[in-house]
Amino acid sequence: MIFCLILIGGEKQIMKVMVRSIMKFLPGKMAEGMKLEEKHMAIASRVLGISAKCYRPISGGGDSMRTIICESEFDSLAAFEAHPKKMGADPEMQKLMPKFEAVIDSIEVEFYTPVPTMYHGVGK
Repeated sequence: MIFCLILIGGEKQIMKVMVRSIMKFLPGKMAEGMKLEEKHMAIASRVLGISAKCYRPISGGGDSMRTIICESEFDSLAAFEAHPKKMGADPEMQKLMPKFEAVIDSIEVEFYTPVPTMYHGVGK
């Protein structure tokens, strides 16, 4: 199990984690992929109690125009780590995954933690 800990005031605290998924769809599959992602986010909201924000480019070229970026927050990396099992057990998600796999070219996942306020302004 993975935990993200930070030492604040001499105490260890588990930090929230922002997960950023960068999904690139196969050529010609962007519209279908966005509809499937909307369903995926509705399932995640129901099963995990999270709400994601998704973005798509408004300019750019090449692969960027078939890419969407979704950001979600979890209470910890451990909470994120538990999500595939929960989502995988959902019957609606089980039906959705093969459709998703048919339109996705690639997925990158990045993890971020909040910058503690004591570090704001460092480097000014």
